[in-house]
Amino acid sequence: MASTPQTLWDLPLKIFGSLAAIGFLILLIILVSLVISQNASLPKVRRRGTPVHLLVVLGSGGHTAEMLAILENNFDYSIYTYRTYVVSSGDDLSTQKAVEFEDTIAQQKDSKELTENYAIVTIPRARRVHQSYLTAPFSTLHCFWTCLLVLLGRHPNQRPLPTQYTSKHPDIIISNGPAVAVCMILAAKFIRFFIYCFRWASGRGSKPEISRLRTVYVESWARVRTLSVSGRILLPIADKFLVQWLPLAGRRAWWGMKESEYCGWVVL
Repeated sequence: MASTPQTLWDLPLKIFGSLAAIGFLILLIILVSLVISQNASLPKVRRRGTPVHLLVVLGSGGHTAEMLAILENNFDYSIYTYRTYVVSSGDDLSTQKAVEFEDTIAQQKDSKELTENYAIVTIPRARRVHQSYLTAPFSTLHCFWTCLLVLLGRHPNQRPLPTQYTSKHPDIIISNGPAVAVCMILAAKFIRFFIYCFRWASGRGSKPEISRLRTVYVESWARVRTLSVSGRILLPIADKFLVQWLPLAGRRAWWGMKESEYCGWVVL
């Protein structure tokens, strides 16, 4: 019996099928890893009094004002002993506000030492105002890559941390948007995923390093009933997702994922 001749579409269909299968497998791995990551308990490896490195993403304008209000009202600087402020390129106002904020804290605590316990790092914007949507993916990738360098302690503008900090990774990352927050939190998740895979492959399991790079996203006070675009993206990704209005409490990306937490007004 003569074999059926191959058509011109056989090879492209096989390639498409293979790519579709690989894409589905990657998507499944991402979804499963997100569920496991969000529902896993945090290892208690930090002793009381251990210095904590806090990374703060300042999103410019109203986002910066809200974030500094959150820090002023809710954070103990005897615990968060080193701060890294991340600002977008061209956002000189956020840089100025961060310096003024740290100077105010130092004056209140009457300690010149506090002024040496912070750094400001400038990274490129994920998307500039009025930027074409055709070029936005490239600037977003550039921003994401720079976020990776910051979290790894390899950004050119970063100075070495004091010797009491055993890791170059920040312990906690906090942000309230916008696009740069998405890049930073995704970068933290990306690094943690590969750290976990490496330790699992080497048989060391979940070690203290996994407890670093914990992410907190605070939805803007202006969002009363609907999440922002950044919020919708980060809801299944951030380790802790805080909202300031009751109508947004209990939101989750899909079944099995961690819900958003109502924390009340943290900016007043």
